[in-house]
Amino acid sequence: EVKEHDVFRREGSNLHVELSLSPAQAALGTAVKVPLLGGGEEELEIDPGTQPGTVIKLRGKGLPSLERRGKGDLLVTVHLRVPRRLDAERRALYEKLAALEGDETSERGLFDRVKDIFGS
Repeated sequence: EVKEHDVFRREGSNLHVELSLSPAQAALGTAVKVPLLGGGEEELEIDPGTQPGTVIKLRGKGLPSLERRGKGDLLVTVHLRVPRRLDAERRALYEKLAALEGDETSERGLFDRVKDIFGS
């Protein structure tokens, strides 16, 4: 029986770790440090346009294999960290980006839309 780890999830000799990126990091690309099980970190290049759910494989950075020689892999799953609250400057930048991409957005919150439905 293997005790759960705070950072890594084990699957055979492979390890899984979650990586949280901002939308800007995922769109533009970046270099990040990923923790390794024995301590230390590995620098990982994130390509521009990386999508949420992308799995990046670091070969040989997992656990020693019991069935064969060598080590498993470290599988890094990318997630996007979407801001919950935006200050005025960031909101304006996101609105400009949405307009450039032709995306529909709502400047009004849920409370404002409920007021329209029920009057107030």
